[in-house]
Amino acid sequence: MSPSSRSRSVSFRAIITVLVLLTGALALPELVRNASAGTAPTVYVSLTWDDGRASQIDSLAIQQAHNMPATYYVNSPLVGTRAYYMTKTQIDQLAAAGNEIGGHTENHLDLTTLSSTDARAQICNDRDRLLTWYGAAAGRSFAYPFGANNPAVRALVKDCGYTSARTTTGITSPISCLSCRPSEALPPADAYALAAVESVNSSTTLSDLKFQVDQASANGGGWVLYTLHAIGTDANTLSISPTLYSQFLDWLGSRSDVQVRTVGDLMGQGLVSGTTSETSPQRPSVLTPIAMNNADLELDADRNGVSDCWIRGSSGSNTAAWTRTPDAHSGAAAEQVTISALTSGDRKIVPKLDSGSAVGGCAPSIDDTHAYRLSTWYRSTAAVSFVVYVRDGTGIWKYWRTGPSTPASTTYSMATWDTPLVPSGTNAISFGLALSSVGTLATDDYALASISAALPAIVDPVVLNSSMEIDGNGDGVPDCWSRSGYGISNATFSRVADAHSGFWGEKLVVSSLTSGDRKLVPTLDNGQTSGGCSPSATPGTGYQLSAWYRSDAKAQLIAFYRDSSGTWRWWLSIEVPASLIDWRHATYLTPPLPAGANAISFGIGLTTAGTLITDDYSVAPLR
Repeated sequence: MSPSSRSRSVSFRAIITVLVLLTGALALPELVRNASAGTAPTVYVSLTWDDGRASQIDSLAIQQAHNMPATYYVNSPLVGTRAYYMTKTQIDQLAAAGNEIGGHTENHLDLTTLSSTDARAQICNDRDRLLTWYGAAAGRSFAYPFGANNPAVRALVKDCGYTSARTTTGITSPISCLSCRPSEALPPADAYALAAVESVNSSTTLSDLKFQVDQASANGGGWVLYTLHAIGTDANTLSISPTLYSQFLDWLGSRSDVQVRTVGDLMGQGLVSGTTSETSPQRPSVLTPIAMNNADLELDADRNGVSDCWIRGSSGSNTAAWTRTPDAHSGAAAEQVTISALTSGDRKIVPKLDSGSAVGGCAPSIDDTHAYRLSTWYRSTAAVSFVVYVRDGTGIWKYWRTGPSTPASTTYSMATWDTPLVPSGTNAISFGLALSSVGTLATDDYALASISAALPAIVDPVVLNSSMEIDGNGDGVPDCWSRSGYGISNATFSRVADAHSGFWGEKLVVSSLTSGDRKLVPTLDNGQTSGGCSPSATPGTGYQLSAWYRSDAKAQLIAFYRDSSGTWRWWLSIEVPASLIDWRHATYLTPPLPAGANAISFGIGLTTAGTLITDDYSVAPLR
């Protein structure tokens, strides 16, 4: 550009600037008067970078020097494929420094030219990869390649789980879109068509950059999204110089009425609250059968009237009679005990407490790296429970624990219990159903299987026992969690080896409900800063709450906060859809926490009859 043409361009731009300012003042006189009469309205600024270009890593130091975050929209499959793009390590640096990583499709294609199937794959696959890399914080914000979108594409972006999508136009500038609005609204009219300033390029000046903020301030505040592509690349027309970028951030930092925030945080920090979700296939725990000697109780080779490899056990003070009965679940024999009088204790039949099947014994040999599924067929006139013994590394047999109560059944039914992880050093196990009241119990056809987690447990250090793996006191409730609810209902909770990750999930069955709810939440105690379980929290901060669940009915994500007086108060609740087959990830971006709050607790529950399994909770403050 020649000096004379540059001079004409600047003069033209100055004239247009005056006209736009006058137009804005005439169109919105009340807002301008209000702004001049007192504190200037807040202008929120988002610095957004498209494409994941290699030069963008040079923006990091400048932003860090000004304590300002940015949103980087990347095409995840292209990362590190050639010198044009940032490497994965560089993007890791951006994320670790508090910047937001957003989606930009897999291959930077014009979505409006693709079939619905191909467009969905471009959007969703890219997001899935980002979630794998950086968790839920990377799955909030999206930018359309070339800004190209239409109603069908916007619907796909929403369906894939994003909370917003940015275009590349819609905000007035000194040289274009004179009829456009001065800023994006908060909350926006359409979260999937966020208006933005036209892309910064090599001819953009500091005055041009300031113009957008000044326009927003003069017209009542709002949200200004800047679109950037490259930095310090002279040959690229969409590049900004590092000096100009630093000068602009200096100026933003000098403005008391300006807040620089990422797109995802502005969409969640009380300015816009919302939910997102994704699904993943159900991956049931892997069961590996373990052989049991005479598991069907058919053999009695020595004809002593007791099934070979089994012993009839007793504890406490009671009167009982045993028999091998032909009334079996299968085959010709089962074991039956009748207690006619009981003061204490129980009666049961279990594999012999010997050296274990691995060395020729009767008790099943096991390792100490698994939980185990115990099962048997039974009929009884009273409730029964599994009782379990384990053999330690020194060869000593010890009582381990008793399982939950299993109801009486007049016909043969299967009883099943999934144990916790067995104690370290365990090398053999013995178990059976125990009768601990007056009545009759018959058992037959025992089975044992090791339980292997489908996926490694997902651990969030902020939510103690977030994957519900730990039950240190053996009460069947995951440590640091509370089964709760209010109103009138019939409901049961149980700990099950049906998990999104790890071994354990928590199952809630509501058979009837007249009012209220039933839910599982972190214990409503004094908070982690005081040695409790509930996550500590900061007033005025929004949070991203998330949990995985499966349910055959609509469920609710419910949150509470602990106020300055130590009282727990209901905070919010949102409905989440049923998802019977696949695990669904419910994510909620909360408004700011009320003043004085110091801890939060949240969980998923039911407000209607149905079955819910939940697992893998997390919470993160919105920066």
